[in-house]
Amino acid sequence: MLPPRTGRRSLRRSAAFAAPYCRKPKHRGIKKGRKVGGSPTASLSDDALANILARLPDAASVVRCAATCRRWGRVVATSAAIVSRSLPPIGRFLPDLAVGLFHKETDLPAAASPLLPCFVPMASAARFLGAGQQRLLGVAGLGGGDRGILDHSRPVASRNGRLVMELKHEVHGADGLWLAVCNPMMHDNSIVIVPPLISEAGTTIQDYGCALLTGQDLRPPRCNTFFRLLLVYNRGPAGNSTVLRCYSSDAGCWGREAECSVQVPSSEIRDIGQAVVRRGVAFWALDLGVLGARLDEIDQHGAVTDMHLMPYPTPHTMPQKRLLGISPDNRLFFMDMGVVGWKNKFLLANLCYFKFSDEDNIRTGRMLFGPDREDQQVRMPNMKLSHYNTSVKLRWFGEKSGLVLFTMGRPSGHRGTFVLNLRDKVFNKVADDGDSWKNLLGYEMDMAAYLVSSVNPQSLVEKPAMPSIWRFAVCRTTGTRYITLEHR
Repeated sequence: MLPPRTGRRSLRRSAAFAAPYCRKPKHRGIKKGRKVGGSPTASLSDDALANILARLPDAASVVRCAATCRRWGRVVATSAAIVSRSLPPIGRFLPDLAVGLFHKETDLPAAASPLLPCFVPMASAARFLGAGQQRLLGVAGLGGGDRGILDHSRPVASRNGRLVMELKHEVHGADGLWLAVCNPMMHDNSIVIVPPLISEAGTTIQDYGCALLTGQDLRPPRCNTFFRLLLVYNRGPAGNSTVLRCYSSDAGCWGREAECSVQVPSSEIRDIGQAVVRRGVAFWALDLGVLGARLDEIDQHGAVTDMHLMPYPTPHTMPQKRLLGISPDNRLFFMDMGVVGWKNKFLLANLCYFKFSDEDNIRTGRMLFGPDREDQQVRMPNMKLSHYNTSVKLRWFGEKSGLVLFTMGRPSGHRGTFVLNLRDKVFNKVADDGDSWKNLLGYEMDMAAYLVSSVNPQSLVEKPAMPSIWRFAVCRTTGTRYITLEHR
């Protein structure tokens, strides 16, 4: 005979009555006095946790750790300078490092031109600057009011978050070349005024090329306040002698002039363009070759002693269509841009690489051509052109972001300022103008500022209150908004 049918409710009731007679598993028991909850790093101090984060393999791992909890985000934000110096090179282009571009027109009268260089932010920089911020220097509190030492200045160089500005002579009432170095994205708002520079021949320097080396370029890296400036210019009334001169922040003075190994015409120095730095060597693109000068090693008088010109296979005499860059694997390349096609004309960027037999000897460098050539082409077929006269100008290359700024004139039908992303092989428009801008310079933040910006400011709010990195304040006299770092 079959047993009577039992419902689910009866089974649950039976299990409930049987439960007290079952043996409880051992893992359910909790010993008295055992601490429940808490993370293994709760007992670590902030300094010890920062040292652990500094040993992570890359910046992406640090950003992911900063998003884990409020405390880790606060430690990354407050110790970003220490963590960034210990991280290895990113090994790839990171377009988020590019914030925008500066431009300043010196041909306009002082009353008609803006006090500060105009800043044009990129679309990806909205979360760094906030809505409605059009001037990076104004946001950082570096211009206007009583601290308007950068009024009527112009940008001349930028690398690794540093910005070099040329100050107007009328501001100081003295002769010579006045330069200032600052980091607009960092909260300390510190500006280093470089001592005025006058040529040893007694003449004021008008046209020059400027290269910037920071502590991140050295191995092992030095502190964030360290930098060196290298200027190339012609001295004497006739300008028949090309010299190099270096300023080092640790010495606080300019070194002696060093006679350049090649004579560069004054017209070429006037359009010398941007310098890139690779393994402590600054490189400029000239008509007949690339001039390299070692910047990480100087003599006891602060003078550059190692320099060399690496010739091209064929001359490149159009400075607006040439640009130097550094690849993610730390290779030097030469970039030129032109129009290709017959019926369907479009822009084409061509990259030619250099090779060094001895990486620490710039005299062993040569441009690859012939069977050893390793060209890389970036086609832009979406940029439809009507004819070859496009007035295209290569302006600036971001060594860490991999972005190329170039402008085009009215004949192209695409007038404006554009940015080419070498990592994703895409381009976007930044501004409707730019072909007539003479002092156009891109800006990308350093890794420390990137780590701080990657932390959500709301995640830093906890009890007790912690430093607020992105607190905005307003100047009562000028109304300028600037970033402050407050400790409550």
